[in-house]
Amino acid sequence: MIQPRFILLLILSFTLLGAEINHAWPHSIKSRISQGEVVNILLMGIDARPGEQNTRSDTMIVASINYEQGKIVLLSIPRDTRVDGWDRTGKINMVNQLKGPRESCQEVSRLLGKKVDYYILTNFQGFEKMIDTLGGVDMYVDINLKSYSQGVYLEKGQRHLNGKEALTYVRFRETQQGDIGRTARQQRLLKALAQQIGRKETVSRLPRLIAQLRENVQSNISLSDIVYLANIIPGLKEDDIISQTLPGYHFVDPYSGASYWEADREIALSIIDSLFKGERFEVHLQSPPWARDY
Repeated sequence: MIQPRFILLLILSFTLLGAEINHAWPHSIKSRISQGEVVNILLMGIDARPGEQNTRSDTMIVASINYEQGKIVLLSIPRDTRVDGWDRTGKINMVNQLKGPRESCQEVSRLLGKKVDYYILTNFQGFEKMIDTLGGVDMYVDINLKSYSQGVYLEKGQRHLNGKEALTYVRFRETQQGDIGRTARQQRLLKALAQQIGRKETVSRLPRLIAQLRENVQSNISLSDIVYLANIIPGLKEDDIISQTLPGYHFVDPYSGASYWEADREIALSIIDSLFKGERFEVHLQSPPWARDY
């Protein structure tokens, strides 16, 4: 069963008490879960500057909640995933900048063949502050990291990270795996934060955390649905959090020179159901001959 602390991670860490909450709610999460539906929420991290309303989504993760099975899927969508249809071919991370979070949900819905009606969007600057408010996060760092621009230097191993270090870790791309390696690190941080949220000392920090959420988070999930989720989902084992990056291959467009992540469309349309059934997928797939020629 799913732990409240993990829902607090999704609902408090990324969440929905922000001043920019959209009051045109989609169909309620409560009614969907009561009818046995799986609920999909798009988590997006952005690097917005002061005064910016929309910007590219640097992080995109679909949190799929299956209450009947007591499981959650975290499906990372690489930000360079190629999409077609809205005026021109482009990268999925540009949809939020051009058309906003609702259209980002629609684009992800088309990609996965699933309804993704809900979104939680957070600014990275605020996310960094929130981790500091929580007292940092304990997690396993899987790489030796040197970021001269951020002044962050981490050695591989179990570490206690402050907000700046955690944010640099999940945004770091200077490895052979590039953006695909980043998605795995983002999933690892989410799991570590789930443990952090559940600690007793977190309770006294909630007032400051909520104030920061108001400044840095947007969502279209109603407060009643937040309360509902926090109350109906009783407990979760680590094995019940299923992490996966959308499979595909790197592709460079020979005409524009743009580099894309070409998702396997067939896998994408069934991947959430397959993950709940226990299937797992290789992330890097063999590119077709025509793509290897470039």
